Amino acid sequence: MLMKTQLRWAGHISRMEDRCLPKIVFCSELTTGCCNRSAPKMRYKDSLKQYISLGHIDYHQWSTLASNREIWSHIIHNAAVSFENTCRICLKEKRQSRKNHALPMPPKETSRCAFCNRTCLSCIGLFSHQHA
Repeated sequence: MLMKTQLRWAGHISRMEDRCLPKIVFCSELTTGCCNRSAPKMRYKDSLKQYISLGHIDYHQWSTLASNREIWSHIIHNAAVSFENTCRICLKEKRQSRKNHALPMPPKETSRCAFCNRTCLSCIGLFSHQHA
């Protein structure tokens, strides 16, 4: 839902005139403020690139595609559905691999008492039996 909303907003901003304040902020570069040490200065447009790649949209053509509102809406919807399906498949595979790699229960070791031939299910049980 967040991806869909952010892509819709980016399409709206890309259709604005260049002199509009949201578009100026959208395309501007951060000149003041705190960034992580050795991290590049990021723009909103740079963080948007991640959502575009997750939606399998060509990054170099997204603004051209966003110029037509109906096509962009269709592309966003398909990207969101594709992303959700990919996530579901990955989660199912991850769950299945966890289930397949689950350690089997070790067979219960039985121990017999040397004196009375009683079967104990654990070593501590045998120890307790012999010292009782």
